[in-house]
Amino acid sequence: MSCFPASTPTSTSDMTRDPSTASPASGNAGKKYDFSPAAAALRIAGGPRWHWSDSYHLILTLSWPRFFALVGSFYLLINLLFACAFFAVPGAVANARPGSLADAFFFSIETLATVGYGYMSPGSIYGHVVASIEILIGMLSIAIMTGLLFARFSRPTARVMFSNVIVITTFNGVPTLMLRAANERNNLILDASVRASLVKKERTQEGEMFYRIHDLKLERDRTSAFVLSWTVMHKIDESSPLFGVTRDELAAADARINIAISGLDETLNDIVHARRDYGPEHLAFGCRFVDILFEQPNNLWAVDFTKFHAVKPDGVGP
Repeated sequence: MSCFPASTPTSTSDMTRDPSTASPASGNAGKKYDFSPAAAALRIAGGPRWHWSDSYHLILTLSWPRFFALVGSFYLLINLLFACAFFAVPGAVANARPGSLADAFFFSIETLATVGYGYMSPGSIYGHVVASIEILIGMLSIAIMTGLLFARFSRPTARVMFSNVIVITTFNGVPTLMLRAANERNNLILDASVRASLVKKERTQEGEMFYRIHDLKLERDRTSAFVLSWTVMHKIDESSPLFGVTRDELAAADARINIAISGLDETLNDIVHARRDYGPEHLAFGCRFVDILFEQPNNLWAVDFTKFHAVKPDGVGP
């Protein structure tokens, strides 16, 4: 018997049914699923996609390769523009070879960085004016790049690992939804809290369709120190919005389960956040997680991340 989430909503197992008797989806081994938060990202239509005031936010959210590519492109572009300005007026750069754009370009680099080697220098009033403008832009650029680098390095981030799937199993005689989270850093997240919500389409009595958010009541939604792993659990009883709902119904309602964890990072002394999004295809019925906690010889507990995403059918021993 194997445990895999369904690639398509084919199961009609009721959420209130004993998961130990549910038939896991078969034939899905080896299939890849998109578990990234961006998989369910909202797209905006009919409005402006970008505004100049969002530049700072955009730069902070760029990946490091794209950030350095942007800085390098700006550096080359600004030097090329000023090189053309020097090159356009003969005699603007003293000791530059006549008709040499390369000399004008390298003089622009020296001027932008406010360093001069003494060989080439502004050769006219026009050259001095252009050089003065470029020096001002160079000083501003250094200040801006320093601020951006500091902001990117100092931005508090969390390294929280979420399980690839959500399991539906029996816990203390009640069908229970479970997922795993773990702090990947060797420090504490103090006063950590977790919130879970179900987002799905619903139709009102007037026939209007809208997305509604249902909060999922958790067995434990706070912990004083998040250091190892955290099993987030939601009982599927009569008060649960998942009670009596099948996988097919969740898929038809475009349902998503959102998980958000926040807390105070003891190292950064700042609030950090992490989130994950799951769809009906990420539900594993009749399965439970493999144990990942083990005790070391020095009486300390550790987490085996190699088994973090592993699940097994109900009734199978450790």
